[in-house]
Amino acid sequence: MAALLIGRVEERERAQMLAAIHGRADSLVWALEGSARFLDGRHTGAGGLERLVAEVARQPGVAWIAITDAAGRILADSNPELAGAALYTPEEMRRLAPGTVTRGRFSPDDPSVYETWRLFAPARLRGAPGRHGRAGLSRPAGEGLGCVFVALDVTGMEDHLAELALQLWIMAGIVLVAAEAVAALVLLFRRYRSSRRLLADAEALAAQVVRNYPAGLLVLDRAGKVRLSNARARALLGMEGEAASLPRDAAAGLELDALLAELAGGAELICRELELWRPKGDPVPVELTAARLYGSQGGGKAHGGAEVLGYLFALRDMGEIRGLERKLRQHERLSALGKLAAGLAHEIRNPLSSVRGYATYLTERLRNDPLGHATGELLIEETARLDRVLADLLSLARPRDLAPGPVHLGDVLSRVVAVAAPDAAAKGVRLAAVLPEGGGDVASVDADRLMQAVLNLVINAIQATDAGGEVEVALEPAPKQGEDAASDAASPGWRIRVRDTGCGMARETAAQIFTPYFTTRATGTGLGLAIARQIVEQHGGAISVSTLPGHGTTMTIELPGAAAPRARGGAA
Repeated sequence: MAALLIGRVEERERAQMLAAIHGRADSLVWALEGSARFLDGRHTGAGGLERLVAEVARQPGVAWIAITDAAGRILADSNPELAGAALYTPEEMRRLAPGTVTRGRFSPDDPSVYETWRLFAPARLRGAPGRHGRAGLSRPAGEGLGCVFVALDVTGMEDHLAELALQLWIMAGIVLVAAEAVAALVLLFRRYRSSRRLLADAEALAAQVVRNYPAGLLVLDRAGKVRLSNARARALLGMEGEAASLPRDAAAGLELDALLAELAGGAELICRELELWRPKGDPVPVELTAARLYGSQGGGKAHGGAEVLGYLFALRDMGEIRGLERKLRQHERLSALGKLAAGLAHEIRNPLSSVRGYATYLTERLRNDPLGHATGELLIEETARLDRVLADLLSLARPRDLAPGPVHLGDVLSRVVAVAAPDAAAKGVRLAAVLPEGGGDVASVDADRLMQAVLNLVINAIQATDAGGEVEVALEPAPKQGEDAASDAASPGWRIRVRDTGCGMARETAAQIFTPYFTTRATGTGLGLAIARQIVEQHGGAISVSTLPGHGTTMTIELPGAAAPRARGGAA
């Protein structure tokens, strides 16, 4: 392999040197042709050309220069004594085949000389003045006196190549010795590196398992000191950094002393559910799994009671599961309600349509009877209200599928404000929309259903606000949370706020506002907020309330990143 590479380098160097030789030969020929082209009439004979050739041949490294005719007879030579002699026979000239491109070879008589040859055509330039001041005509390309031969001395070329080859072989030997030394070192430390790599892989794997485990992991030594914990466990227990001990409230919530005593008493595995109390926030329901950790010789009765090194605690946050269970129970109730609502709507709507039709007919007949006409109008309004209640009940019990499409969220909120503006003006409430610069971006939502949900919130806010108050509808990007916070690609989602300066609500009331048929108004049906939450959840979002008696209420809709807006220019 080394010999092959050295041979390739040597061939490449040889080719570059020959290319340089050809380039120098071309320069000399161009100089000859240029000088011969502008010889005046007194030097156009053979004597002037021989002097020109002899002058050019004096350049360093030039062995000889000769100009011949097509048959190989010398017309001019750097050695004037050879003029008229035959440099090559006609047969040899045909084999050399001189052309417009320089060709070359090492001289058969002297390998230290490199011969180059090409056509010699010093034609006078078109338009250049002739001998008597007339313009001369150039001969066609390739037509001239014959062939020019330039022989260059390349004595040092082979020496240079030999020296280059020697240097390359020396470098190859050094590399080979270094490679053998490295191989020896690799073999010497192979077992050491292998063991270190296995240990590092095991440590990295253990660290990744602990870090990425979806539940909280906590490792305590026999004295109850924290030796290892992941971020989830620290968040659940309220630990700050890599603390060496558990906070007092967390230890009490875990009943740590009792757990350690039970494990030390021989319990192999403990599983139970409990509520973890924290200094801030509500208690968190968790599922606790605790086990003993043994030394490398194993543990338990099967291993002869090996030494216990510490204890492992796995904490699983059950808050989300409990929330899903509550939602499941609510959906089951709504499903039962839907079956009941479908039957009621079928049984009530048919006679209700008849009642409304007769009421309309009687109202027209009693147009001249003020009392009868007013009674008819009231009957029509009440049947219409009852029909709306049935429609809301059916919408809640059997929600229709969404028809999402690219929608400007700012446009949806602007339409909501425009529709609710008359109600706000009639009550003397200021209604305003606060939108991002540009009016909002594009999201994939069902515009009509989302507008219905937001409009329900705005109407409730107007009704809960006294004259002179304010209702504000705002759109803003939702901040990234969890793993999405570290991802640039994750879309942040959007947040819609409906804030009023009304009377606010008590905590007990706020906990029930999304329950169907719960209302604090005499004329309300108790279905508006339940329908709004249902629409938001169909979009994969969530709705929440923040309120304080006497300080107003803020309803917040969170739309997930899956329905994240695109720029206006990218809308389909």
